[in-house]
Amino acid sequence: MNHFFPAASLEALRTTSGVLYVGAVLVLLGVMFALRRLMPVFFLAVFPATLAHELTHLGAALLLNGKPAGFRLIPQRSNNGYVLGAVRCANVRWYNGLFIGLAPLALLVVAVALMGWRVRGHVAINGSEVLWVYAIACLVYAAIPSWQDIKVALASLWWLIALGAVVVWFCWTR
Repeated sequence: MNHFFPAASLEALRTTSGVLYVGAVLVLLGVMFALRRLMPVFFLAVFPATLAHELTHLGAALLLNGKPAGFRLIPQRSNNGYVLGAVRCANVRWYNGLFIGLAPLALLVVAVALMGWRVRGHVAINGSEVLWVYAIACLVYAAIPSWQDIKVALASLWWLIALGAVVVWFCWTR
């Protein structure tokens, strides 16, 4: 069949094995969130997610002239808990802030595609599949924007709203 890959992945997730797989990923995500009380264990458990999250910011900043000026993966204490990682950019502007700030959301597409690929093979959730479930749970966890990510994105959201208003006005007046 000639399906767009993510659409085929979503279709595969509606099957019985797909629902079970999604359930396993959600359980593991719940475990990740519960581990927040055990900081050293939590840091280790979510390190792959932190790496993926920060690499998406770094990649977007490199592609969109954000001029990355710092990259950190070592957790640091902050006023509200811990900051697991960070990418500092010297050139966040109106045209790139939204994309740099929300870059980790792209990991959701990767997670869904990977889940769909695993489910299309009709794989049972067993010991050898646990690493795949963990990898997918890490991708989903990594896709969650932090408050700092949202602040960066909102600072340049105005142009998207303005563009949307122009498109609506153009379509309305035609």
